[in-house]
Amino acid sequence: MNAKNDLMRRKFLVLKKPLGFSSSKSFEIEEGYFPRHPQRDLQLRRVHRKYFLVCKENKKCATLQESRLTKAQFDLLWPFTQGQRISFQRSISSINGLEVTLDSFLGEHAPLIFAEVMFPTLAHRKAFETFDFLGEEVTLREEYETISMAMYGAPEPKDIYQVGILPYVIKAGKLYVLLITNSSGNRWILPKGQQEVGMTPHEVALMEGVEEGGVLGTIRNDVRIRTQMSDGRFLQIYAMKISKLLGSWPEEHLRLRRLVPISQALELLDDPKIRKAVKKLGLLLGQKKHFKK
Repeated sequence: MNAKNDLMRRKFLVLKKPLGFSSSKSFEIEEGYFPRHPQRDLQLRRVHRKYFLVCKENKKCATLQESRLTKAQFDLLWPFTQGQRISFQRSISSINGLEVTLDSFLGEHAPLIFAEVMFPTLAHRKAFETFDFLGEEVTLREEYETISMAMYGAPEPKDIYQVGILPYVIKAGKLYVLLITNSSGNRWILPKGQQEVGMTPHEVALMEGVEEGGVLGTIRNDVRIRTQMSDGRFLQIYAMKISKLLGSWPEEHLRLRRLVPISQALELLDDPKIRKAVKKLGLLLGQKKHFKK
């Protein structure tokens, strides 16, 4: 893969799988990513029964270095990608003379489907009239890259999500997180609120941290996850390194707060999807050893 090939592609969300899509190639792909580096992305990749270590150097030219692995080598490295994985079924066919690749995502990223259309020239790319099964174009949208979805979850539908934070501090090598009660005082939750018009998600996260949890800190843009709560709403959670717990805050008379080890937090949270998201954030923060098995 290189920058020239990328210019010949356009990627779209799929509204519905096209009828009569006859695939000449179909196979499952599984990817696991190591923690991100400013200059490169490193991943393990399984394509059916073939195994690879892939290094993407210099994002501007998107140069890939791919090394073949044995299954034993792959299995040895795979645990280091825990919490940062994605899998999908890839089908390749031809529609109106154009190569079309469908990626149907599995597991927690389902039922998302992408279609990538390959064009022979830039003129064909520019003149393309979309197929009826294609939805929004997501070419070059970072949140729809597989590495972003593996680390942070599938992007949420527009305008129907909330923003939350997982305030944390590391003491003696152990991860502690801040939980608050809901306004009724009968459940432990994370500070969160509705996305506000004219505010960035970061600004909403900081505001909710102060108002609901009385906490100040630094938002970790590199440690975040999107999840769907049990009530169907989508929530984007940012990890926030705590700098100060306020002695007084706007909702102190409505809520309790507790700073607890992450293993205890997972026992207190009653929403299973939020628990799963918090555990994944803990893994992204490098705290695998502190989880109870």
